[in-house]
Amino acid sequence: MPSPRLAVSLLVAALAALSLLLPFALVYDPWAWLVWGREITGLELDTGSGPSWKPLPVIATTLAAPAGGAAPELWTLLARAGWLASVALAWALAARLVIPPGLSMRAAARLAPARIRRARIAAGALAAAGVLLLHDPFTPWVRQFAGGLSEPLLVALALGAVERQLAARPGQAFALGVGAALLRPEAWPLLAVYGYVLWRRHPGLRVGLAAGALAVPLLWLGPDLIGSGDPLTGARRAREATGTAPAEALEAIGRALNLVLAGLWAAAAYAGCTAWRARERPIVVLAAGALGWIAIVAALAAAGYAGIPRFAAPAAAIACVLGGVGAVRLLALWGRAPRMSPRRRALAVACAALAVGLAVQGAIRAADVPGDLRGANQFRDGVEDLFAVVAGAGRERVVACGGVTTSDFLTETALAWRLELGLGGVERRIASAPAAGTSFLDADAPAEARRAVLAAGRRVAGRGRWTAYEVFCANN
Repeated sequence: MPSPRLAVSLLVAALAALSLLLPFALVYDPWAWLVWGREITGLELDTGSGPSWKPLPVIATTLAAPAGGAAPELWTLLARAGWLASVALAWALAARLVIPPGLSMRAAARLAPARIRRARIAAGALAAAGVLLLHDPFTPWVRQFAGGLSEPLLVALALGAVERQLAARPGQAFALGVGAALLRPEAWPLLAVYGYVLWRRHPGLRVGLAAGALAVPLLWLGPDLIGSGDPLTGARRAREATGTAPAEALEAIGRALNLVLAGLWAAAAYAGCTAWRARERPIVVLAAGALGWIAIVAALAAAGYAGIPRFAAPAAAIACVLGGVGAVRLLALWGRAPRMSPRRRALAVACAALAVGLAVQGAIRAADVPGDLRGANQFRDGVEDLFAVVAGAGRERVVACGGVTTSDFLTETALAWRLELGLGGVERRIASAPAAGTSFLDADAPAEARRAVLAAGRRVAGRGRWTAYEVFCANN
């Protein structure tokens, strides 16, 4: 019979595979990673256009590139497995941490195993629900699942590293931490601190620690140097702040806090404070790490980089874990308080307020999920229409005609993938027609661009939201 960990892993993989049947499509960044993976296999990497560079996704898409047209599904499978694993890991960590260490709790586990089991289930369920209901107004959490974004995988790697450390597998924890550091720079300082601790405590791991320390900067800077001639191309592209440094930092902190249900933040604070007094090192370290991650996101936002909510998702997931722990411990404290005592009445009010707050805010967020999924479905329809227009016009004809332009930023990288071009091979135009080539216009194209293209070109294919026009093609 498989171990519980293996059983959960198999279930996550199976659900991720089944999710490929859902009517969703990849969004902007994953298509770019797929293009870069294809270019690496052809030894022609060009990172001069597109999103900022991320090593881990491109490593995965490079490995998937030999699969050709199946490569998008392979990345989607990995990304969605990460999303599902983040929920499972949040459950597992909360269930593990909710029972404090010590002789008295070991005795309680022997005398009341059913009560301990219920506490673990309750803490795990709250943590998992919190992760499922993370609130990102820029890109909703379920849209990140549907569109194959990498932040859910980042959360899974971060939580997986925590789980491995608690299981006394520091080498595996560090390896997962390196994976997280190859997804987001916010992980670098925390990984450096963890690596320093391991270097001093586990001399046998030093070769692996040194390899990881070298791999992170090499894989972040090297490909940009090769693909654009500048190792900081991606870093410069990621700088997009428009406000003052303090305002950007405060906005980033507010967005990070808003990711998590307010009740879980309150319960997490309770868990952290009581753990500090009881010297429960794992919970204290996790709380410090989550706050540190948010501080790093805020510092980067103050420096001009994007401070969008999903960059703080690992900290939010830790808050959900600690919130599940704190909520169950608070309820247990109420149960142990003397009957009819003022303390018991105060705890009852606190527990009731926490439950109502979680239920109301959770219901509000859950009500948004169907609309988010409909939006993801509509985006998929647009991508399918675009690919159908490419097929109708003929890929070879489009590429031979000259430059390729599009009116839609969000599907620009998808068009580059479908036409087998580099990211620089598709240009977004919203106010004019190209001098020569094929222009793809969607239903929301600006009127100015539509007038210019219609005046200069002729329609060659169309479906749904998309129409392709040839604008002077010397080959035809």
